[in-house]
Amino acid sequence: MSDTEKIAIQDLYGSLYRHCFGCGPDNEHGWHIKSYLHGNEVIAHFTPHPAYTGGVPENLYGGLLAAILDCHGTAAAAAFYHIAQGFQLGKEPLVRCVTASLTVNYRKPTPMGQELELLARLVSIEGRKVNLELAVRIGDTQYCDGTMLAVRVKE
Repeated sequence: MSDTEKIAIQDLYGSLYRHCFGCGPDNEHGWHIKSYLHGNEVIAHFTPHPAYTGGVPENLYGGLLAAILDCHGTAAAAAFYHIAQGFQLGKEPLVRCVTASLTVNYRKPTPMGQELELLARLVSIEGRKVNLELAVRIGDTQYCDGTMLAVRVKE
């Protein structure tokens, strides 16, 4: 495992950006999603609390899936942008990206009580815009996928 695969991207956020409910390391009530760079993908694992059930019993609330993809996607976008600028994760201050658009396609009902694997892959970087493909799976089964357009925050 490389050094960058050991560093949670969210742990590299500057003090101004560490409060997010979904992924902020400094939010004592948050989910603390942790995303890690693995080659050309960014991967996170998250087990939702049973309270996040959806309208169909024993299945996850779709809004939660969108929320965790939002947090995971912006972390991935920041890492991909940072690396594309010639920087290394953990060496220079990490840029921050925010969501400009997020599309989630719900392919199958997502069962409760299991660890979710979140995936993000870089599609392109155009100026400050980062385009990603996203997915949520359990084992070999993909439950939803989507796309994100993230934008680097101006300093």
